[in-house]
Amino acid sequence: MRASKAHTATSAFQAFALALAIGVALAVVLIPVLPGETPLDVGDVSFTSFEADGETIVREGEIVTRAGLSQIKGAGLLDNDIGFGEIFSGLLIAVLAGAFTGLYLYLFQPPEVNTNRRLVMYGLLVVLWVAGAKVFFSQALPDGDRLYLAYMLPIAAAPMLIAALLDAGLALFTAALLAVVATFAGFYMPDARQSLSTGPLESLQMVTTLLLTGFVGVFAVRNAERMNNYASAGAGVGLMTIVTLFTFWLLLPNKDGIDLVWILGAGLVAGVGSVVITMGGAYVLGAVFGVATRVQLMELAQLSHPLLRELQEKAPGTFHHSVIVGNLAERAADLTGADALLVRVGCYFHDIGKIAKPGYYIENQMGGENPHDRLDPAASAKMVTEHVRAGLRITGKHRIPSKVRAFIPEHHGTRLVTYFYRKAALEDPNADAEKFRYPGPKPQTKETAIVMLADSVEAVVRSSKDRSHERIDELVDGVIRERFNEGQLDESDLTMRDLKVIAESFKATLRGIYHERIEYPEPTAGEMQAAGSAANVAFMKPPADPMEMPPA
Repeated sequence: MRASKAHTATSAFQAFALALAIGVALAVVLIPVLPGETPLDVGDVSFTSFEADGETIVREGEIVTRAGLSQIKGAGLLDNDIGFGEIFSGLLIAVLAGAFTGLYLYLFQPPEVNTNRRLVMYGLLVVLWVAGAKVFFSQALPDGDRLYLAYMLPIAAAPMLIAALLDAGLALFTAALLAVVATFAGFYMPDARQSLSTGPLESLQMVTTLLLTGFVGVFAVRNAERMNNYASAGAGVGLMTIVTLFTFWLLLPNKDGIDLVWILGAGLVAGVGSVVITMGGAYVLGAVFGVATRVQLMELAQLSHPLLRELQEKAPGTFHHSVIVGNLAERAADLTGADALLVRVGCYFHDIGKIAKPGYYIENQMGGENPHDRLDPAASAKMVTEHVRAGLRITGKHRIPSKVRAFIPEHHGTRLVTYFYRKAALEDPNADAEKFRYPGPKPQTKETAIVMLADSVEAVVRSSKDRSHERIDELVDGVIRERFNEGQLDESDLTMRDLKVIAESFKATLRGIYHERIEYPEPTAGEMQAAGSAANVAFMKPPADPMEMPPA
């Protein structure tokens, strides 16, 4: 139903720009220029084992002799110069990584990666993690003593952050990308590459471990709404690290029991490091780049939030309306595959601007004076639409995430303030309709479109005196048809099938809210006598409207 994807999609230009930026940055990271030779002289203690043609020249910790030094130099083992082949190899990996990233974003269109700020955040995470792996692995590899220090680096934290802040599918892609590129960065240096001649499984072990731990971390945090979910993710990353390393350890010809201690230590550090970085990074990056995590949404969903408390005190009618709209919209969102938690939070805050002047909205007047009686229709319409600007101002001051603030203008779209426009048209048939419109924009996502429909449906049904099942069905269908014909849903991701599911969901929920009630009979003589006397039990007599019946 979307007329244009300009608001929510990653354009070809954005994808190309990010691919180019990541490719250039990774090329700089992967291709350092290391001139000269590693310093080593006769009489020095060898800092590593040197081997050539399958024979050990000098073992780590041994004194270097003149003959040994000559053999080492002759084999080129001290040469750190990066040749054309190495440069081209690193450049090719960087180009491929950038190209596949841009291609993924353009083809799969992750819904949360829709702004330049978020693209920058994603690019920074990828490049910084590869750079960190390059620096750390240069010290931890080759791992001749099987200390497994390289596996203590929490590479899984990057895809976990992306899953928590952006998109789970993109996070899985990133886990695979980092597993390949980080392993390449680790074994790019001459010393690490030479170690593969004696331990050819080491590179396969690394790429497998990084890939599987990244996947486990993503699966664990993609819908994490509480702190214990992050703890479980850290435990999963640590356990997968241990299991994978143990699997490859079983393939070694010369196993040593102490290796298992180092494997356990690597898993523990990787798991704890991943969860600490993910939790801290999600909070910092969410604040800097305006992205809300599931944990933040859960906090905003609590009715004890200061803004919601203020709404309940100053505009109780609006608060009650917001809660009912939340019940309507949340169930519909769940049935259509939308983000139900985000929808519920958006409903709670969609009319928060009414706390500025609550008396100008009918649900808060409680039968008292209506200030619109003293205003002309145009002024009244301006006052009504003001709650959108006030809501954006208030939520901005309280640093409510942008994805929640989007519900404030989008749930009205560019609709008319119908009541006051029609009132003005009665006085002047040529009244300018544009002066009676909400500022917009139209709903840009499935979530804000659902809230627009729920908000309108709840208001219409509440104002109707006839709340029979048949009348509720008519009102729901009429509201959805009207919003569709107005073009308010054109820029959202709702399909015709979604609208049908939403309509049925609204009807079922509203029938539950406005279900039939029995009329209570007069209290019996026994009840009257037990209460003391008939004069003292007036409160027990059924009121005219059974819906107002107090509890017995």
